[in-house]
Amino acid sequence: MHRIPVRQIMQTTVVTVHPDALIADAAQLMEDFNVRRLPVVDDEDHLVGIVTDSDVREAEMAGSVMSTYEPGVDVEWLTVADIMTPEVITIGPDATVGELAAILAEHKVGGVPVVVPDAAAPRYVHVVGIVTEVDIFSMIAAAWKAESQAQV
Repeated sequence: MHRIPVRQIMQTTVVTVHPDALIADAAQLMEDFNVRRLPVVDDEDHLVGIVTDSDVREAEMAGSVMSTYEPGVDVEWLTVADIMTPEVITIGPDATVGELAAILAEHKVGGVPVVVPDAAAPRYVHVVGIVTEVDIFSMIAAAWKAESQAQV
């Protein structure tokens, strides 16, 4: 099982968010789509960061606003760019599930975007999927179930 390519277990429908989106909008996306992480993509659809449900909760606990407490200065709402992690741990679609498991364990994360290089600008990447520990568990559970039914 550890040699199966990530492309076989990744989710290809990926909910993303723009760095200029408000944190409240990111929180709503997470709730609407029942996800815990959102890749952050720019106008060219390049991956520029990631925001997690923990990031959003921490920002909401802090009040979701930045304020200088100066009279006459407008209150500025926090955006995804203010709280995202710009150094994203990623994996390619041809990597193996074993490599994926090692990355998740090493970095203590529950999921990573699956990316491919931009053909026109190779230093940038596009998100083609997302893969989480749940995808690995689902693969193992399906294999166990198939094996159990074959023995009956």
